[in-house]
Amino acid sequence: MRTWDRRYGLGPTLRTSGGHRRYSSLDIDRVDLMRRLLARGVAAQEAAQVAKQLAGDNSPTDLTGEPAQSPHHHNATVNEFVEAAHRFDGRELTRIATTALRDLSTVEAWEHVFVPAFVAIGEQWAEGHLGVEGEHLASSVLSSALRAHARRQSLPDLARPATVVLASAEEDQHALPVMALEAALSEHGLAALELGPRLPAAALRSLLETMRPQVLFLWASLQRPPRDPMLEVLEKAEEDTLVVLGGPGWPREASPASGIREAVEMVLSRALAP
Repeated sequence: MRTWDRRYGLGPTLRTSGGHRRYSSLDIDRVDLMRRLLARGVAAQEAAQVAKQLAGDNSPTDLTGEPAQSPHHHNATVNEFVEAAHRFDGRELTRIATTALRDLSTVEAWEHVFVPAFVAIGEQWAEGHLGVEGEHLASSVLSSALRAHARRQSLPDLARPATVVLASAEEDQHALPVMALEAALSEHGLAALELGPRLPAAALRSLLETMRPQVLFLWASLQRPPRDPMLEVLEKAEEDTLVVLGGPGWPREASPASGIREAVEMVLSRALAP
């Protein structure tokens, strides 16, 4: 680790007053990402460059434990996003979304900014204080910001890239969580094939038979029907495909991921395994 610090600048961001090195959780994530990339045959210099791109909500200047962005700051950002939706201010919505993704990891921005903002927007729509057009504008802006953020990440050129497929279940029109997962994975140097909303069961069956991806992630916001054709297809998936389900629409016995954070961990555990 000292060699990686000296040679590639991949070391601890914190030091005590006595000069002792202190690795933050983000530092550890970067080191672990570099280790996994090296195990997959990525050159050390390239692996270090990708690892240093890894973002996170972790920028204290000392060891006091005080985060650079407090929950109060997140609440203010949420309020700014909702107010911009009220004003139909697409430029301000874009600025807020882009800044949150730049300053936080995608997972942190999703959990602390975007999800609370859309919950507030939904509540205000239900109460008649905000039209559905405001929610549509905010969704459109965020989807563009997530895609742009994913495209800005530095991805390694691997001889055998992982095959990761992301989509929403049949008849489910919600795609923002899928786009958020794609952006989060890109921060870890992993490219994914994002198929968007409403993937038909027949198309899913064909995809699993022809591509046999390492990982398949399916999101469901709405409750799935009895004898769900999607689950019937997934039951026949090959053992070498890891199926990760996300969203409140899946039955509890299907063991969906608890959120985007856990989904990221599950996908990475398979896709970046040696």
